[in-house]
Amino acid sequence: MKNILSIEHLKKTYEKRRQNFTALVDVSFTIGQGEIVSLLGPNGAGKTTIVSIIGGYLLPTAGKVIMNGHDITTTRKRPRMGVSFGGELGFYRSATAKQNLSFFADLAKVPYRKQTAEITRVLSIVDLAGVANKKISAFSKGMIQRLHIARALLGNPSLLLLDEPTSGLDVEIASSIRNTVKQLAGSGISILLTSHTMTEVEQLANNIILLGAGKVFASGSVTEIVKQANSQSSDHPNTLEESYLALAPKLRRK
Repeated sequence: MKNILSIEHLKKTYEKRRQNFTALVDVSFTIGQGEIVSLLGPNGAGKTTIVSIIGGYLLPTAGKVIMNGHDITTTRKRPRMGVSFGGELGFYRSATAKQNLSFFADLAKVPYRKQTAEITRVLSIVDLAGVANKKISAFSKGMIQRLHIARALLGNPSLLLLDEPTSGLDVEIASSIRNTVKQLAGSGISILLTSHTMTEVEQLANNIILLGAGKVFASGSVTEIVKQANSQSSDHPNTLEESYLALAPKLRRK
């Protein structure tokens, strides 16, 4: 399997007046083409810092982020990736879905002559083509969440960063979005997923990176994570959630 993303010995230290804080100590992992990798860990484990560095919002203190063969932390030309942080914000509510995506297509450097077809394509993927001319102010929370994914797909990225894609949604809409994520991975797009919903991670992730205190504590499939938890706990967990809870005390910063 071809690696789309390689994280190599990533470190991030924040300078503070009295004492520096190291958010990432030494983090390494890879994402193959069409693979869904999920970051798991308690608050403060380093998940947001990793996503922010990959997305270009932060520079690492040390280490490399290799995407499609290029270290994207040292070059101005970054390979196209899609980022979806979700939430109620991020769109012009008085504008239509099509108008919003037209603006973001410019930012994604989609050629003007191709924008109409590209907007239609991404709206169709998230099942919003029928409301392209509807104002965002009339959208439900689930529709806005799907529009965030559509925005991230503009320009046909090889890597998609999804942060809590089903947070706060009802069961039916959440299931629909998960199916969309599976289809995107099936089409060859690599996905880095952060989620606090264990059943979601179980359903979607090919590989799980379990973070604790800025380090990779464990990694592998759901089965492998459960096996590692069993070897380190007397609780004998059987599910990902039980495994996470058994390992949680060891993941917190001291």
